[in-house]
Amino acid sequence: MPAFPFLRMLRSTVMKRLLIVYHTQFGGTAQMAEAAFGGARAIVEVDTVLLRAAAAGVTDLIAAHALLVAASENFGSMAGMVKDFLERVYYPCEGKLAGRAYATLVCAGTDGSGAMRDIDRVATGLRLHKVHPGLIHKSGVTARPVTIPDDVLAGCREIGATLAAGLATGIY
Repeated sequence: MPAFPFLRMLRSTVMKRLLIVYHTQFGGTAQMAEAAFGGARAIVEVDTVLLRAAAAGVTDLIAAHALLVAASENFGSMAGMVKDFLERVYYPCEGKLAGRAYATLVCAGTDGSGAMRDIDRVATGLRLHKVHPGLIHKSGVTARPVTIPDDVLAGCREIGATLAAGLATGIY
C-alpha cells in the first residue's frame, strides 16, 4: 500500500485538457475547429479549450495534455498566424511537452500537404506524439468564404472526440 494513498486519488481526479488552436481568414478552418471542439466537448471528463492562434500562448500549451492544430494552407504552407503561434511557443516549451498527443486539421484550396508537413515538422521538434493522421479538406476554393461539407465536419468532430476520449481514458 502506498504511503500516501490520497495522492493516487488526487491524481486521478485532475481533469485533462485538450487545446484546439486555429486560424481562419475566410471561415472554413473555423468551421472545422468548431466541429472538433463540439466533438471533444462531448467527452465531459476533458476540459476542451478553443483558441485562435493569435490569442494562444505558452501558458495555454503547457497547461494542455493534448493539442489539435487547425490551419488553412496558404502559399503551400501553414497559415501565418499558426506559424506565429508555433514560433512564439517553440523555445519556451521545448523539452516540456514530450509525448503529449497532437493531431492536425487543414483546410486547403487544392493540396494541404504542405501545411500538414510543416505542422508535423514543428510538432516533431517539440517531441509531440501524432495520434491521428489528421484531416485535409480540399475545398477547391482559394481566398473566399467556403462552407465545409457535413461529412468533413463529422470527421473533424470525430478527431476532436478521439483526442478527448484518449485523454479521458489515459491512452495519452
